Amino acid sequence: MSESLANRKTTMWPKGSGIYIETVVIILLAIVSMSLEYGRLDSTVLLSPQLVVRVAGSLCIWFANKFILDYILQSRIDSNKVSQFLPFEMTIASVAVTSIIYLVFYPILLHLNDLSFVWVKFLYGLFVTSGLSLLIVIFYAGIHIWRSWWSDGEFLFGIKKNRQAENEWKDFITIKNSRETVNVDLTKVHYFISEFKIVFLIDTSGKKWITQYNLSELEKSLDDRFFRLNRRILVSRQIISHIKKLPNHRLLVTLGQANESHKETISRYKSTRFKKWFQSE
Repeated sequence: MSESLANRKTTMWPKGSGIYIETVVIILLAIVSMSLEYGRLDSTVLLSPQLVVRVAGSLCIWFANKFILDYILQSRIDSNKVSQFLPFEMTIASVAVTSIIYLVFYPILLHLNDLSFVWVKFLYGLFVTSGLSLLIVIFYAGIHIWRSWWSDGEFLFGIKKNRQAENEWKDFITIKNSRETVNVDLTKVHYFISEFKIVFLIDTSGKKWITQYNLSELEKSLDDRFFRLNRRILVSRQIISHIKKLPNHRLLVTLGQANESHKETISRYKSTRFKKWFQSE
């Protein structure tokens, strides 16, 4: 295998052009909000220390929230502990992070504007800033729900049982059709693949069997010899011939050898678990 799959600590900090686009957008929003507050946009406003502090605070709030939300989501997925409480955890973490940043920058703004501390204004600002964190969580969750819809993100906000489902099939799987019932040895199974809402079993000889199961049932009932790469395929280790890293922590997995191979992608949310599974044999 051309690539080593040694465990690596997941890098949560954003990479690629996205970070630059986000930075520019946040700076522009800070400038717009400053111009609306002062009723003008001139060199005095653009060169003011207040704008510098506002831009710095806005960048800190956005990227700190993105870091902590990514960290929580990735850690829950890696530990297979995604639950219905995940949105609540994200909201609490975001409010905490945003409030801390507000507490750091508020005295600076008071000093620059030569203002005295007023409890009512302080609490109002804290309330508005904390409310902003809720919008960030909603936006963040919306982006990931959209991405998961187009990839394999059935994990998102799903309820995960702490205990692993009891395996129904240990040594063989029963395939039934109108003509016969066949027990297929699981050691002779390469993968299960869903095509047009029908799940097929592909054995080591290349024979294709129609099954009466769906991939979710198979995933719960089969042991850890099999891993679900994405929405359409569940594979055994023996069929994997090559693994390649893609941008954004995704993986490209080659199944089979030479002319009979085909490729499947794994999202960033499953890549860490896949590496651990692949090395756990």
